[in-house]
Amino acid sequence: MKLFDKESGFHTNLEVTGMKFEPIEGFLPAPPPALNSSFANWQLSYRGLDDVKSCFSSRLTAGKVVNYSAPEEAQAVKAHLNEWLNSGDREWQPIRDQLISIANQSQANQSNPAGQEIHVLLDVPETNLSRFPWQEWDVFKNHYPNAEVILRIRNPSSKTIIPPQNSSKLRILVVVGRSDGINTESDLEVIQELEKKGVEVITLIQPSFQELYQALFESYQIFIFTGHSSSQEDGKIGWIELNNQDSVTIKQLSEPFKKAIDNGLQLAIFNSCDGIGLANQLTQLNLLQCIVMREPVPDVVAVAFLKYFFKEFTGNKSLFTSVHEARNRLGDLNEK
Repeated sequence: MKLFDKESGFHTNLEVTGMKFEPIEGFLPAPPPALNSSFANWQLSYRGLDDVKSCFSSRLTAGKVVNYSAPEEAQAVKAHLNEWLNSGDREWQPIRDQLISIANQSQANQSNPAGQEIHVLLDVPETNLSRFPWQEWDVFKNHYPNAEVILRIRNPSSKTIIPPQNSSKLRILVVVGRSDGINTESDLEVIQELEKKGVEVITLIQPSFQELYQALFESYQIFIFTGHSSSQEDGKIGWIELNNQDSVTIKQLSEPFKKAIDNGLQLAIFNSCDGIGLANQLTQLNLLQCIVMREPVPDVVAVAFLKYFFKEFTGNKSLFTSVHEARNRLGDLNEK
């Protein structure tokens, strides 16, 4: 997979929220061939793992045998990622230096009180760049270990979701799509547990296109899809499989999604395979935030993520902190 086809690179903006520093502009060179190559090798080996192959939609099932080691390739991706981001390019170096300077000044001046949330936001125009594990950049790991790194695939104009003080204000639409070969029942159990906290949960099980189309005209704060999904290789278009007959793109649902956004929809969660294209399409509709899986994940990981995320989010943590904490809690599953 070629993740980036622009030879020169791209302009980006950096913001560090939770600290009193102005946004800065920079220019990041295109990812080097070694990074693209190592990522492609890791992706092939990862998708060849038994626990992962079972998560694939029929559109995504890998058809080749690979001899790469997923852990070794993962380390290679991290190494090439750091070589790229630490390359010393004169137009990118100011952003790297500013990130370190902000962290050092904050520590020296105690300008970030204990417990205050920090978010590092980078605006990027290229959807597939979000496939890279940006949180593994040593600048983030060494200077912002508790911060969430957010890539925004559009101009910065969105606001951070503030979780409601009263969970009863949350109304969630859950869509369970085609799910042969994967366990969506556990996902649904985790979400329905939120009803005990006063959250209103509306559930559609393998709905028709018309049923989902009409349901989206109602008012919700969160939309969740669990089931089979996938994206084009370039990450620009994604689709969800509602049932054995209906497979739809976000574009086909653009009108009801626009209405849902107008009615207060703030967050979409796709606890399904390869959602990069889905996120890209929803950003075009100006949805504030979207959580997707960059790759297929085993059932145990998908269920655990929802469990940990909602524990934090309904506990009055911000969206970004909830994602950060949930991902950290998943680390032990890498050893199983």
